[in-house]
Amino acid sequence: MVSSAFVLIILAAVVFVCGCTGTQTSSPQQGEAVQGIFVGALLPLTGDYAEGGEASKVALEVAAGDINDYFTAIDSDYRVGVIAEDTETDPAVALEKLQVLDEQGVRIVIGPGSSAELNATRAYADEHGIVLISTMSTAPSLAIAGDNVYRFVPPDTYQADAMAYYLKEEGTSAIVPAWRGDVWGDELEKLAMASFKRGNGTVLDGVRYAPGEGDYAGMVADLDVQVGRAIATHGKEKVGVYLISLDEAAAIMEAAAKTQNLTKVRWYGCDGNVLLDSLVTGDAARFAAQTRFTGPEFGRQDRAASGAATIQKIRDILGRQPDGYSLVSYDALWTVAMTRTQTDTTEISKLKIALEGTAGEAGGPLFGSVELNGAGDRLTAHYTFWSVEADGEACRWVPNAQYSIWSAGAPPELERIDA
Repeated sequence: MVSSAFVLIILAAVVFVCGCTGTQTSSPQQGEAVQGIFVGALLPLTGDYAEGGEASKVALEVAAGDINDYFTAIDSDYRVGVIAEDTETDPAVALEKLQVLDEQGVRIVIGPGSSAELNATRAYADEHGIVLISTMSTAPSLAIAGDNVYRFVPPDTYQADAMAYYLKEEGTSAIVPAWRGDVWGDELEKLAMASFKRGNGTVLDGVRYAPGEGDYAGMVADLDVQVGRAIATHGKEKVGVYLISLDEAAAIMEAAAKTQNLTKVRWYGCDGNVLLDSLVTGDAARFAAQTRFTGPEFGRQDRAASGAATIQKIRDILGRQPDGYSLVSYDALWTVAMTRTQTDTTEISKLKIALEGTAGEAGGPLFGSVELNGAGDRLTAHYTFWSVEADGEACRWVPNAQYSIWSAGAPPELERIDA
C-alpha cells in the first residue's frame, strides 16, 4: 500500500513547486542517472472525438511538465514521459495502438477515449497484464469487477439521472432523443430517457444514427417530423431535443438549422458535446445559441477554482476551455507517476493495489482523491451544466448550474450558478 503521508506531502507541494519552477519540463544534470516512468496514452486525436482527445493530450503534456518540475525541485532522479498514440476514435485502431504500446513494454495506459474503444481493448489489456485508466469512457456495461480497467470518471448512470433532473427543473415535459449508435450512445439514451420517464416525462422514439455517418440530412429530417408532432401535442416551450453525440454535433446542428421545427425548441447535450469549440466558433454556433444548447460537463466550478492556475495553463495552450475529462487526465498522470515512485513492480496484482492506494489516498492536484467502486469506477459524481450564449457577434459557453452526488445513494443537489 502506498504511504498516505508521502503522497499527501507530494500533492501539498505541487502548488509551490509548479509556481516556482514554471511549466518547462526539467532534466537531470549531465551524468546523473534517470529513472524513467513511461506511461502510454491512447487518445482520439482525429475522428469524431478529436476535440476531447486534443484537450487530454495538452493536459497530459502540462502534467508531465509539472511532475518533472516537481521531481527536479526535490532532487529526485525520476522523470515521467508520455507515449501518446492516436486511436482515430476507431475501436479497431485503438486495439492496434494498444498492441504497439505493449511491444514497447508499457504497463499503464491512460485511455482509450470512447467507450467503444475501451470495449475493444479491455480484453487484450487483461490478457497481457496492462492497466487501462480511462478518463473519458462512461458506458455502464464496461463496469466489470476484477478486470484491469479503472475509470476515474463516473459511469453514465449518474449522468442519465443528472440530465433527467435538469430537464424537469427546466420545465421540459417532452423529449425527442437523437443519439450516436454505439455502446456509449445506446446506453446513455436508454438510461437518461428511462430516468426522465420515471419523472413523468414523455419520450418520443427519436433518431439513432451510425458513427461516422457523415451525411445527417436524413436523420435530421426524421427528427424534424417528430419534433413537429411533439410541438403540436405539448407546445414548443415544453419540448426539447436531447442530442447524444461527439464532435459530429456541429454538422448535425448545421443541418438542423435548415428545418422547419428544430429551431423552435430547446436543445440539450451530453458530456460528449458540451464545451465543443465548434459549437461557439463555427457555423453551428448561431443555432446552438438560438436553441440555448445546454449539457453537463464532469466536475464542479468550485473545484475548478482551486486549480485555476493549472487550468489556465492548459487553456492557454489549448486555446479554449478544457473539459472535465481532460482535467481528469491531468490528475491521472500524477496518480500514475506517484504510484511508480513507490513501486516498480511488473506484477499486475501488486501494481493495481498500489494504484488504488494512491488514487484513494490522494489522487491528483485538481480533483483530489478518487473513491472507486468494486468495478474500478469513480463513486461520486459532479457535473457543471454549460449553455451556449450569444455575446455580441460571437458565442461562448457559460456555466449555469452544478449537480452533485456526494456519495453512493445520496440525494442529488442542484445549485444554480447563473444568477
